[in-house]
Amino acid sequence: MKKKEKVFREVRKVTQELIRCGLAEEYNFPIMQNVDVVWEKYTDISCYLKNMEYAKIYDEIEKNHNFNAKLPDGGILQLMYRFNNRGTELQSHRLAYYPSPSFEVYQNDVELYDADYLYGDILNKDVLPVVIRADYNNEEVDSIIYHPYSHITLGGYKNCRIPANRPISPIQFVKFIMEHFYYEPSSQLKFDFELESVVKFDEHIAEKDTQKSRIVI
Repeated sequence: MKKKEKVFREVRKVTQELIRCGLAEEYNFPIMQNVDVVWEKYTDISCYLKNMEYAKIYDEIEKNHNFNAKLPDGGILQLMYRFNNRGTELQSHRLAYYPSPSFEVYQNDVELYDADYLYGDILNKDVLPVVIRADYNNEEVDSIIYHPYSHITLGGYKNCRIPANRPISPIQFVKFIMEHFYYEPSSQLKFDFELESVVKFDEHIAEKDTQKSRIVI
C-alpha cells in the first residue's frame, strides 16, 4: 500500500474515533485530491489569512467548515499531507490545532457540558488560546538549524520553529492534542489513547546532524 493511502486511512481512522467518543461536534472525512490528503470541504485560504487578527482567521476557517474536526469547545483540527506523484514519498505536511478565540458561548451552553470538571481548565477566562502547528517540508532550506525540515510552531510566531526529528503521523498529532489539552474530557469520553499509528516516517537525514534541541518522535 502506498504511503499516501496509509495516511488517508489513518486520518479517517482518527476522525472516526473522535466521532465515536463525541469529541467531534462537526467534521469532514478525508479525501485524496491529486497529490494531497485533505478533507471534503478543503479550500486553500492561507493566501489571504496572513497578518490578520487571530479571531478573523479562526472565523474564516469555521465559516467555511475548513477542517477535519471541530471539538465541543470550538477547537479546530486540520491534517494536511502532500506526496509525490506516485504517492510513495511525503513532500510536506501541515497539521494544526486552532483553539477557539472566545469561549463565552461554550461557558453559557449548559447542554453542551454536563460537568464543569470536563472542560473547566480549557474554559477558564485566563486561558490564552495558542495555535499549534506541526510542519514538514522536504525541500532544501537556507538553514536546517533555524528552519528545520520538520518543526513545531507555537502561537503563529514566525521564528518559533522547534525541531522535530521526523514528520508526524495523523494519530500522533491528534493524540498529542488530546493528551495535553483535552485529557479530562477525552478520558471521560473514552477516547482510545491506545490507537496505534501505522504510518512510519523516516528520520530526515539532515535533522540527525543539527545540534539544536529537538522533539524526538
